[in-house]
Amino acid sequence: MSYNIEKRLMSGLPNKALTAVKYVIAHESGNGNNTGPNALENEIAYMNRNKAEAFTSHWVGGGGRIVQIAPVGRLQYGCGPKGNPLSYAQVELARTSDKEQFKKDYAAYIWLLRELAKEAGIPIVLDGAGNGIKSHRWITNTLGGTTHVDPFAYLTSMGISEAQFKLDISNGLEEAKGAQFTEAKVMLNDAKTISAVIIDGRTYAPVRDLADLLNLKLVYNNESKTTKLYDVK
Repeated sequence: MSYNIEKRLMSGLPNKALTAVKYVIAHESGNGNNTGPNALENEIAYMNRNKAEAFTSHWVGGGGRIVQIAPVGRLQYGCGPKGNPLSYAQVELARTSDKEQFKKDYAAYIWLLRELAKEAGIPIVLDGAGNGIKSHRWITNTLGGTTHVDPFAYLTSMGISEAQFKLDISNGLEEAKGAQFTEAKVMLNDAKTISAVIIDGRTYAPVRDLADLLNLKLVYNNESKTTKLYDVK
């Protein structure tokens, strides 16, 4: 499945080059007071008024709509001074109180994050080591320069666990459609633990988290699409 991207680029943006292309950032609005049928348009209008302070390349909401309001591959003001110069695109998810609408918004959100990562030539992995799709929380905890920890609390409130979000980023929703999800954990020596999910009787864990758990070095070759694990010397 693919989506139409409505292009409504804002004027007066800084049009500055990135330092490097490393990330695509996953955000959500954080605005619990804006969850009605016009939430997406309200958020876009607010960002347009305040673009000198904060703006991202894309918004998702309104029942699966995608609106691009700034160019990709150029500096955006969405995840702080340390993350912004490294981020090819930054995607905001507008809130809704309608669970059925959320399903449509979430499907578009996952699709867009994956597509932008493909465009940027970075791994389609959430919050792993190295380049990839990063949550705003990962930027806060790893790079600093910002304090936001989205989008996990909102996704959890709508029934999407962190483990499922990571899996959906890695696999896409079409591949996972119809599967039965159960949250799980993988534990090493009854001590270290990482989040996982059980899908139709099989346990899946993010390979980068698994490498960290086993103290292995992970190397991803974007050209061959091969992931290798090595002993740390």
